[in-house]
Amino acid sequence: MIDEDDGRTAQVARVASDLRGALTPLLAALAGTPSRPIRLTRELGLDKSLASRLVQACRAEADPEFLHTVPSPTGLRILLERARRGADAKLLERAAHAVDAFDNLIASMPGGRQALDALMGEGSSTIRERREQMARQASFKAQSFLFGHYCETLATALFIVPSADAGRVDVLEVHRRLGLHRLSPSAALPLLSVLPRAPAPAADDDGPCMADLRGDPRASRPEDFIVADASSAPLPTVRVDRDGALTTFVLDPGDDVRLPARLTTAFRVLRADTVEQTAAYNVVRNYMLHTPCRTLVRDVFVARGLWPDATPQVGFYLPGPSGTPMVAIEPGKPHLRRVNLTARIEQLPDGEAGFDLAGVEDQRPAIAGTLGAAGLDPAAFRGWRCRMAYPVPLIEMQVAMRFSGRGS
Repeated sequence: MIDEDDGRTAQVARVASDLRGALTPLLAALAGTPSRPIRLTRELGLDKSLASRLVQACRAEADPEFLHTVPSPTGLRILLERARRGADAKLLERAAHAVDAFDNLIASMPGGRQALDALMGEGSSTIRERREQMARQASFKAQSFLFGHYCETLATALFIVPSADAGRVDVLEVHRRLGLHRLSPSAALPLLSVLPRAPAPAADDDGPCMADLRGDPRASRPEDFIVADASSAPLPTVRVDRDGALTTFVLDPGDDVRLPARLTTAFRVLRADTVEQTAAYNVVRNYMLHTPCRTLVRDVFVARGLWPDATPQVGFYLPGPSGTPMVAIEPGKPHLRRVNLTARIEQLPDGEAGFDLAGVEDQRPAIAGTLGAAGLDPAAFRGWRCRMAYPVPLIEMQVAMRFSGRGS
């Protein structure tokens, strides 16, 4: 007995092959070889968008990409109707049968064309990436409106360094918001949340805690975390919002509030992890994006000599239950919270050259200056970069280190 999914995949492949085999010679007869959209608009009076998609589909390298790109059955029937006066009757008849089969395939799927694209994306990285890009861009437009604000570029740099406490590592993080925009005068912009150390010693006094660049765990003022030298002047007025032990820095609503073109914040987490790593996989950071942005850049840097066999990986997940510990979810393994988002990681040049960011001229001095203020040598790191267009807010982005040769 043929598995239902295998049968569906075979049906999709058959429809794609038949439709491509019928439309390609028809378009060649109508628009020449190579086909040009302008010929279809002039000869048949087709809409420019429809003509362009038809030609683009027939230029696809494989059947799945063709089926993903080709217009809907309604658009294809418009083509056939306009072509009746001049095209070969046999070509038209063959194409009509193929379009009917395409229409029936879409109608048989509960999610219609969207479900068909998702199915084909399982076996084609090209289709998956194209659909994902379209979905992320649509999400950015919708969430920018709903949130009432957005950022052109959000760039973060995470540095993992040996701690002053033996056997531990600290992490230092720099956040740069470039091109903040407020769409709604009533929208408040949360910048950074901090959880400072309580004045009295806690039971877990040797555990991780948040601090400013100098390592003060009791820092709680906005000026303790805003890097003025790497931000636009004048600095904005920042409101401090306290919810129990959690402190959040917020740019208040108001259409008369001038948002900075560049705003840089930085903090340190003392004793964030152990130097010794026995497992093959360790989550070092879990991000939650609260500001829609066009471009997201996440850099990860490790001090030279620390974790020499480690390389970073990223995964995207629905948020876990509130108040529960962070769960290490390994990329490539099934999980109910996994989200269909992908991202590539590239190796950066060693030293300060790795701080450079195309289109952001002051990125290198901003990062190097912040490290210098923290007493760290900017040249003593190796790093990697994950860059995304239109990241989806309120989705957890998990950054982890994989250690080669370690136990699982």
